[in-house]
Amino acid sequence: MVQLLYIPLYTLYAGLFIRLIFKWRFFEMEGVNKRHLVFFFLLKVIAGLGLTLIYTYYYTDQSKADIYRYFADSKIISSVLFKNPIAWLKIMTGVGTFEPGTFKYLANTWHFTHPPGDFITSNAFLIRLVSLLNYLSGYNIYIDTLLVNCITFISLTLMFKALRPYFSAFPQILYWPLFLMPSLVFWSSGLLKEGLMMTGIALYLNAALVTSGNAWRRGVLMLVGLVIVLQTKIYVLAVLLLCSIFLPFKELFRSRVLLTGRLVFCLIVVVSIGYGLNKGFCEKVIDKHNEFIALAISEHSGTAIDTQFVEPGCGNLISLFPKAMVNTIMTPFIWQKGNLFEMLFGAENLLFIIALLFLLVFYFKKPSGDKLWLVLFCMLFAALNYLGIGITVPIVGAIVHYRVVAAPFLLLTVLLMTDLEKLKQRLSGLFSF
Repeated sequence: MVQLLYIPLYTLYAGLFIRLIFKWRFFEMEGVNKRHLVFFFLLKVIAGLGLTLIYTYYYTDQSKADIYRYFADSKIISSVLFKNPIAWLKIMTGVGTFEPGTFKYLANTWHFTHPPGDFITSNAFLIRLVSLLNYLSGYNIYIDTLLVNCITFISLTLMFKALRPYFSAFPQILYWPLFLMPSLVFWSSGLLKEGLMMTGIALYLNAALVTSGNAWRRGVLMLVGLVIVLQTKIYVLAVLLLCSIFLPFKELFRSRVLLTGRLVFCLIVVVSIGYGLNKGFCEKVIDKHNEFIALAISEHSGTAIDTQFVEPGCGNLISLFPKAMVNTIMTPFIWQKGNLFEMLFGAENLLFIIALLFLLVFYFKKPSGDKLWLVLFCMLFAALNYLGIGITVPIVGAIVHYRVVAAPFLLLTVLLMTDLEKLKQRLSGLFSF
């Protein structure tokens, strides 16, 4: 009965955001029907509800569900505001969090604190965000999910605006990688880190690629995007910065400054790689790989595709590369036995790969100029993320979840090498644009 009281509030927030789409000039883009945007937003709303319901009524052990672990931690932190506002401020800012008088409030959290040796991911930023949203939602996970989706949808619209000039012949094709990929819509629409990562990446790319706006404002937007990715998955941040050597950075830097920056950045990357190898980077990555295997064995995971522990060493790490790429790009195979969700994601991935091959075979067009630079960025960003996931995550159920950050950029890589005018003419008989 109490939950029913949240329905009017949920409906109000959803209705206000839909009205915002129709009224806010931010969503006014040439060639884009706002009704399409509303439809895409409603897809995220439905996906967010579906994901939460699945983890509520299908996978009923909430102690093993990330969304409920994050939500439970957020409720604990939100309540600290009314007990000790100073401690709450320290927790929210991260300054003084581990002082005894503050840390005691975190004793019962699941995921807020994290092992200091884990350089791959962090949960604190998402939990802090949900802690703030609790004051608007009345501590309701469904409303929190809706509000996170509003933030994510705005960021995806920003990414659409950033990429649109490179798809001027057929801008609507961007609907596919940004708003319609089933796995991306599903996994980025709940209280999970994927939506936040896409938000940070979108802010960064918008600042780098959009020509309009004050350079200082774009610089701040870029910094905010980098901080969000840093606070979510530092590995993705490292990949983003590494791949940024290929970004055109439209009018944000002068050409000479940009060229010098690329050269300096290359030097920094070489030095950083050498430093990382000297400090046991390979060993830490393999430790993460073995940690996932141990978890799969202890939980009796039925989707583990590798249960062999790997000895530390850069040679052993490199030997994992081929299998890692195959696992992340190809699995789950549709012919493998699995539950309904694995079969659905397997079918989606098969269609995804077929579509990519179809575009490359029948609609390939050599990119040039800034579009070529963007192809290199998207290709490297997708490849390195696929590789990192494949090395550290030998579990199919987790792979389909984590790779949603990489898959859109693989698709963008192919679309940037596609003859969009020819494709639009072919599709115009099926759809109206």
